[in-house]
Amino acid sequence: MTESRPGRIPVGDPIALRFDPETKHRLDEMAEGIGPRRFGALIRVACRRLVTQPKAVRNRLEEARRLSAVRRAIPLVMLTLKLEPDTAQKFTALAAQYDTTISALMRIALHRFLETPGRYKHPMLREAERTGLSDKVEVMVNPSAKQQVWRLAGRHGTSLGTALLRVALRRLLDKPGDLSADLEAIAPLRDLRPDIFSARVNVHFDAPLRDKLDALAAQVGSDRAELMRLAAQRVLEAPGMIEQAVNHEIFRSEKNRAHLMARHVRRRARRRTQPD
Repeated sequence: MTESRPGRIPVGDPIALRFDPETKHRLDEMAEGIGPRRFGALIRVACRRLVTQPKAVRNRLEEARRLSAVRRAIPLVMLTLKLEPDTAQKFTALAAQYDTTISALMRIALHRFLETPGRYKHPMLREAERTGLSDKVEVMVNPSAKQQVWRLAGRHGTSLGTALLRVALRRLLDKPGDLSADLEAIAPLRDLRPDIFSARVNVHFDAPLRDKLDALAAQVGSDRAELMRLAAQRVLEAPGMIEQAVNHEIFRSEKNRAHLMARHVRRRARRRTQPD
């Protein structure tokens, strides 16, 4: 608050926020529709609403993360495995036993192998020399898993990637372990493109509001930045009495409120009557 700009609520330090360009554009449009220099107040109102109505925050965060993962998922890649008939039959039977696909089982096999590769060199070299691999099966795996397997295999020679895939598969077939849990937790995992929040803006937050956001973030397993983006999305979906709320956020006291509100109404009237 300064002498040249009376009527503004004193706020705290600026926080750098990042949004995707589309969301930032929609927020800009909403703020401009209310009045000049309303963006920061709009974000604070959105955050105040969030911290005063926290019940649905956890579910909304989970849904937002799920949709984000679907949007950013990188397509699976196909690999062809050559197996001896007995191993191919055992592979398909295990998939049928758990009512799943061989691709899902292969993703679990690679996940387990890459977490603990152990001593794989000699088993891989033996696989490379194996004969009788008359059956072909096609599986879909994450690109990153393929790249990691090929990198590990490349340490010991060329064209050993598929041999190392068979090593990972045989470990799974020998020790299936808790496949039910892994089918739920590991098989659906996909490589994700990074979230891109290229639109940056500084918004001033008073300390009490900032502390409430941090407390809510700790409560729901999130962070301040993610909660602010959720708050912005909620206010875009359900603005409610957003103009009044934003003006209340800006105009600091009852003493000047009537004058400032009247000035705000005059500005809106002028904007509406100005030709395009």
